[in-house]
Amino acid sequence: MRDSTFIPFDDSFDLVISTDNAANIGEKAGDYIQAPYPLVAEFMFRVAFMENYAVGAEPLSILLHNFSGDDVWEPCVSRIHAIIDRLDLSLSVTGSTESNFPLQQSALALTIAGKIHRAEKMTGCTPEHAAFAVIGEPLVGEEVMDDQDRMASLSLFKELADHPAVFETRPVGSKGILYELKEMMSINGQARAVDPCCPLDLFKSGGPSTCFIISYKKEQEAALRTAAEALFHPLVP
Repeated sequence: MRDSTFIPFDDSFDLVISTDNAANIGEKAGDYIQAPYPLVAEFMFRVAFMENYAVGAEPLSILLHNFSGDDVWEPCVSRIHAIIDRLDLSLSVTGSTESNFPLQQSALALTIAGKIHRAEKMTGCTPEHAAFAVIGEPLVGEEVMDDQDRMASLSLFKELADHPAVFETRPVGSKGILYELKEMMSINGQARAVDPCCPLDLFKSGGPSTCFIISYKKEQEAALRTAAEALFHPLVP
């Protein structure tokens, strides 16, 4: 199951709701993973944005849910605005902070609402002759902070999602590359056996979607390799 849902808005458009959350990750003494709150907000935005944009939606608004204290709100919102500016997007940011009862561990959540024309959904549109690749590497926990050069950037994700040679993009979540590939092929009605050849760990969690799968036109692979450079990993089903 994806972290997005489609809600009919009118005869032509759907609302697309995507979400992510983080608990026990932050700056409180009791947190399992110590990480700056703006970075936590950045990776929540990353996951929700990728889920929203991957299906072809136009993101419209961001909701931030903060259970970590009043002083956390502004740094998180500032980081989100900086990312929005880098991606050349225009989104409003709103939300709420729990300030009545302090928690011993950090907790945050972020939701993105977007819209999409039903006829333009970028899902279930990969033909049988398509090639597949993983962009980035699956990273989790402290690897996300220590090995960011191995992670696909949001700008690269957006570039490839918009590329005319790419049929579909699919962020890799906690169930790993192989699971997402099988789901992608199932949605496209492709029943062939899947035993892919790839140098990456196909079962490892992708953490905050540090990598994603693309299906693409094989004859235009050179252009995609140029864009992704060392982060391009062919995935042969």
